Amino acid sequence: MAYLALACRCLIGLVFAVSAFSKLRSRSAFRQFTSWLAGLPVPLARSRPGPVAAAMAVAEAAIVVLSGMPWTAGAAQVLAALVLAVFTAGTWLAVARGAGTPCQCFGVSATPLGLRHVVRNALLCVAAVAGAAAAGAGGGRPAGLVVSLAIGLTIALFVVFLDDLAALFSGSGDASPGLAPENSRS
Repeated sequence: MAYLALACRCLIGLVFAVSAFSKLRSRSAFRQFTSWLAGLPVPLARSRPGPVAAAMAVAEAAIVVLSGMPWTAGAAQVLAALVLAVFTAGTWLAVARGAGTPCQCFGVSATPLGLRHVVRNALLCVAAVAGAAAAGAGGGRPAGLVVSLAIGLTIALFVVFLDDLAALFSGSGDASPGLAPENSRS
């Protein structure tokens, strides 16, 4: 269980680190994210985009900080599961209502919100629940712990670059611009 807990902790911590960074790296990035939220067909996001954007950014940053400390890792996973459940529901609602806006979960992307984003959030929620269930399991051999970290990192990279990978394998040119300067990705 220690290996599962560490892999989930690494996965969730890294995914939320990239997500929080994409929103908080500059005022312009945060304003663009807030504007994007206001355009979603989700009632709370549309009516109060500023407070919702701030709450999302604070929750994401808190998850990163809590994931980094062994004694709060379980709380980080529980908070992440709750946040991801809300993200999954909100994304599903936006998709169901025909939101054609590009996903801004990890910065600006050319890929519109879609079922893949709903599934991604739901699977991350499952990983957070598994991480919470396995939290507190001590022990483990150093080699196993290194493998667990490598697995968490690999899956996190896959999650963060899901749209880019989908564009690559579909042959479309809809890949996001990557973590580039502010004028191309926020």
